[in-house]
Amino acid sequence: MKRAKKQYPEDLRSRVGFFTISWVNGFATMVFALFMQFLTDYSGIDAAIGKVGFAAAFGTAVLLVTRIVDAVDDPLQAWIMDRSKECKFGKYRRFTLWSVFLIGIGIILMFSLPEGVKSRPVLLWIWVLVGYLLYEIGCAFNGTGPILQKATTDANIRTRLTALLRMGVILAVIPAVFFIPIATALNGSVGNMGKSFTITCVMITVFSCALSLMGVLLVKEPYRGKEEVAGEEAPRLSIKDVWEMLRTNRPLWVHNIAYFLANMSFGVSSAVMVYFLKWYYCADLTTGVVDEIQYASIYAIYGVVSLVPNFLTPLVAGFVVKKLGSVDKAMRVTTLLSGIFYGLIFVLNLLGILQLSPIVFILMNLLAGIPASIAVIPAMLINTECADYAEYNTGRNMAAMTTAVNNLVQKLQTAISTVVPGVILISVGYSVNSATGAYAGDLSQLPGMVQKLTAAISLVPLVVSTLGWAIYKFAYPITTDYREKMTEELDRRHSEANVEA
Repeated sequence: MKRAKKQYPEDLRSRVGFFTISWVNGFATMVFALFMQFLTDYSGIDAAIGKVGFAAAFGTAVLLVTRIVDAVDDPLQAWIMDRSKECKFGKYRRFTLWSVFLIGIGIILMFSLPEGVKSRPVLLWIWVLVGYLLYEIGCAFNGTGPILQKATTDANIRTRLTALLRMGVILAVIPAVFFIPIATALNGSVGNMGKSFTITCVMITVFSCALSLMGVLLVKEPYRGKEEVAGEEAPRLSIKDVWEMLRTNRPLWVHNIAYFLANMSFGVSSAVMVYFLKWYYCADLTTGVVDEIQYASIYAIYGVVSLVPNFLTPLVAGFVVKKLGSVDKAMRVTTLLSGIFYGLIFVLNLLGILQLSPIVFILMNLLAGIPASIAVIPAMLINTECADYAEYNTGRNMAAMTTAVNNLVQKLQTAISTVVPGVILISVGYSVNSATGAYAGDLSQLPGMVQKLTAAISLVPLVVSTLGWAIYKFAYPITTDYREKMTEELDRRHSEANVEA
């Protein structure tokens, strides 16, 4: 018997499109987490400036300044997207097309610092900020979330497409996970780790952009010929409309506050990881000498193991959501479990077991990472549900704005996560000789720095995960009955508004 052909948005073309559309976004987001280490350990900024510790202070300051820019930029771009007119190519799809090029150019600029720029602080600031702004604007114009929200209100289809999207992003971050080992291997012929970082970044970014462009061209976006409010054609979206939606969308704020805390565990752990593995397991703290080969090997093992939870996520997240009965309950359970395992890492360090082997730590980090990774899909589904809530109560589609709030929260979380190791590094006057890889700062500060990194990778995630769980548990307002009523009404409206492209 011939199998029935699947219809949009689960046809083959759409599934391939959703699988690849965020490829460059996933890679760039992951490799951006290495930007701080690129500045402090491999760029040679300290030597060019002639000041020990300048790179650590500069990197921390850059992250803080850029997040201030995000606070204005993200909502503005979301408003531009939401108020733009429907078109046959796709209201949000055309912005996603632009985003691919902007992300690619921006991330390449950030990891490509000319020698003449490194030695001039003003030029250095300008170069990095221009690169970051292009990257950030590109991320903000990624309309994948709004496209998915428009494609269907069916919770099961959304879960499957979100899992597919997540799997594509996971494959995209594999090169980022192995970025340091790849750059280290390339450095065998290049002879300059900073240049090796740049070459690696350019090659992978170009490849990722090509796949994302293919995804944008394959994914179709429902064309709604008109948008109505109270039976009449709606006027262009105003700032007042956006403000009213933000003011009344309680699920949006509860979710984002809770997710800010819950996702902080992964953010802090990832930001600290590159320094923790290097100085906890691969360095002689009395001399400051680092075994770079051992570090690359351990980081490669960590990279392979850390991919396991990510590959499990698309396979089991749908089952977890279905078994637990709702996306918010799935989020609560996975967040709490992740926090418990980070707490165990803290205890193992106190008992001296963590020092026995990096494998012990990597395996414990794996256990903490499995529920944290599964939580990503319920979090994405809750964010889409918040967009439904906004449309249900206002009659206007403002999915880009709800996505922008979530993106802004994630960027704020990333900034704080990155600032955590930054503050630790600044406190000890951290500096590394980019030529030899040895520590160039005060050696007496190294043991204390390692202790702070250890607390940041275990105790902090335990605390923030527990707080995130409590907020989801006691404050998220959408119940099962409300969810069903909302979905039924939105289906009715969409069937009336959708027009064949």
